[in-house]
Amino acid sequence: MSGEQLNPFALTTLQRVKDLLFDPNLTINLTGCVLTENSTDVTGVTVPAGKVLRVGQTISGTGIPTGTTIAAIVSTTELTLSQQATAAESGITLSVIDQPAAFDTVLTRLINWATNYINNECGRPGGFVQQTYVNDTYSIDNPRQSFLLLRNTPVFSLTSLQWRAGTPTNPSWTDFTPDQFELVDPRTDPISGTTWYPSGMVRVYGVLPRLYSNMIRASYVAGYPVNWANAEDRNTHWLPGDITSVCENLVVRRFKRRQLGGKASESLSGATESWRNTLDQEDKDVLAQYRQLNF
Repeated sequence: MSGEQLNPFALTTLQRVKDLLFDPNLTINLTGCVLTENSTDVTGVTVPAGKVLRVGQTISGTGIPTGTTIAAIVSTTELTLSQQATAAESGITLSVIDQPAAFDTVLTRLINWATNYINNECGRPGGFVQQTYVNDTYSIDNPRQSFLLLRNTPVFSLTSLQWRAGTPTNPSWTDFTPDQFELVDPRTDPISGTTWYPSGMVRVYGVLPRLYSNMIRASYVAGYPVNWANAEDRNTHWLPGDITSVCENLVVRRFKRRQLGGKASESLSGATESWRNTLDQEDKDVLAQYRQLNF
């Protein structure tokens, strides 16, 4: 099992990266498997001679949800799944992707690095993946400012907007009334029907107070919903595919160059192979689309 923990807000998964680096068609067929509905136990397993199962390998078959992995190897004939079986089955064959696990720690570390790099490059302190922000604080500089740009987007709901009276050491927070503000420029997703706010802009009907710094705070839900187990389902997975692709490109490139020791090129049998130190222009163009300004 990997000694590194994948960032819960990572822009890709370990299995997706391994599918790019290693042959995903190499499988181990487990025969005689018995599943119990709503259980993670697999019993009666027969592993082919010479094959070795590892925690973290992707497993699939009838009654197994997409994206399921081996969570534990209980014995030579029993496994624990990362997700519950959706049906009871007996004597079936399950397939395990037979990819090396030796690099899982390194790849997990690289995914976390690439995720942080992209978040920083795009000016997104909270990242791209949806989460709840509580009491995110803002200062108002313009004396007649009536708009507030939330620093994490896209926004899906704004649960609280408050202004501060009192002093920094003894603050008194007061709610804006519901009719004093609203998120602007809503969009409705045609597939899920969800209303969201790409700009994260809040209009206040009146003027935002600016006597002190840190006078406004907001609680809201922002970022793209993620469901890696069903990454093609627009109802539950909104993370843009091009951002995931950039993350995977960075990880694959850095992994393949891990033993180069800083070399820019290498000669072999009269041929010279060079490696770039910069992003592809296509990747740069993608990041430019998601870059935010934060004030």
